[in-house]
Amino acid sequence: MNVLTCAACGSRLTEPLRLLAELPPRPEYDPRKNPDGSRHAPPTVPRGTYAVDPEPCGAPYVPHPDPDWCDAANPGNSCLGDPDGPGFLMSAGPRGTLVTHPEDTRAHLSGNPALQEIGCCGPPGREGPNEVCGECGAVVATLYADCSGAYETDFLPDAVHVTAV
Repeated sequence: MNVLTCAACGSRLTEPLRLLAELPPRPEYDPRKNPDGSRHAPPTVPRGTYAVDPEPCGAPYVPHPDPDWCDAANPGNSCLGDPDGPGFLMSAGPRGTLVTHPEDTRAHLSGNPALQEIGCCGPPGREGPNEVCGECGAVVATLYADCSGAYETDFLPDAVHVTAV
C-alpha cells in the first residue's frame, strides 16, 4: 500500500492506496441522484486505489488543430468550445496525473483559495488545480466533481511523492 505525500512539505495527502494496473474507463454521466443525493458521475477509481492517467489532463487548454474535432477536454467532460476562434479546445495539461477517489483525500486537502470555480453540482476542474495541501498550501491536485463529468481527484505528478506504508 502507498500514500501520496506533498512534495513541498512531506505531509500525507491520501488514505492508503493500492495502484491499479491501468486507469479504468471513466463512467458515463447519469442524471439520476446518487444514494447520497449528489449528482456527480460514479467515481473513476474505487476507494482505496489509484491509477496513472497517461493522457494530458486539465488546464491549460489549446486549440485543436482540426476545427471539426470535438472530444472531451477534461476527464469525462464534454468538449470545450474555443472562445477565441472556430473549433474546440484540448487539454495541454500534465501527463501522468495520479487519479484517486475524492473520498480518499477529504481529510488531507483544502480548496485552492486562488480559484473561485463554480459548477452546477461541484467543481468542474476547468480552471486548473483547485486543491492544495492541507498543511502547507502547495497546489497539488484538481478535483473533478461536477455532475457532467468525472468524479475523481487528479494529483499533479511533480507535486506529490508515492510513499510506501
